[in-house]
Formats: sequence, C-alpha cells, structure tokens
Amino acid sequence: MTEFPGLPVTVRSTHVDMFGHVSHLTYLAFMEWARFAWAEHVGMPIPQLIAEQRMGPAVLKADIRYQRECRLGDQLLVTVAPTSARRVLGTLHHDVIRPATDEIVCQADMSFVMMDLDTRRPCRLPEAFRYQVGSGSSGDS
Repeated sequence: MTEFPGLPVTVRSTHVDMFGHVSHLTYLAFMEWARFAWAEHVGMPIPQLIAEQRMGPAVLKADIRYQRECRLGDQLLVTVAPTSARRVLGTLHHDVIRPATDEIVCQADMSFVMMDLDTRRPCRLPEAFRYQVGSGSSGDS
C-alpha cells in the first residue's frame, strides 16, 4: 500500500477566529478529518469499523503544538502517521504543513483507545492498525 499522501485543506472564513488566524480548535477538526481519510487509505474505514465490528476510536489525549499562524486562504496539508500500538491504545502523529513553504505550522500526537460501542469498554486494536505501526513506524505492537 502507498503511503498516506495527507489531506489537503484550504483555510476558509469559518476556520478563522476574531484574530484573523485559524482557531486552535479548527486544527483539531483538520486532524480528525485527516484521521478518517488515513483510516480509509489504509483499509480500515471508521464507518465500516462502527457498522461491522461495533468499535471505534476515542481520543484520550491530544498533545498539540502550534508553531506558525495560518490565515484565510492558506493551503495546508495534514499528515497522519501511526507511532505506537498497545493492546487497546494507539498513538498517531499529525503534521499540519504549509506546502508552499514546506513549513510545519502545527504538530500533534493523539492517543486513543479503541472502544467497543456496545459495552462502552476498551477493546483490542484492529490488526490492520497494529500492522501499520509495524510496517514502517516505530512503536511496540
């Protein structure tokens, strides 16, 4: 499978706060959209996990670092890479990049637990996710 190319995003007026730059909360939304796109790209679409296996990821922790401001009209690319997989816990690294200058404007590491949607308890990460960690990223599977 090819590496996830990232999710292109254009900053729109609804993404900008009263200071004229992208709201801190909007970066989290960009990253969520990218996680869904990444999951589909690697063959484990979130809607399918929910419908067929009755499981889904729930974010536990977001360690986010804002490095440069982004403004209306900026073109961004949001990348996702798995960095660790434990029994029920996974971590994904995100970069938000301004491709025109190749600068990273925001980075985040998101820890999540895979949750059984019927029992509302943690459940084992899908093998497809564990495979992604073992096939190029560092982590303990």
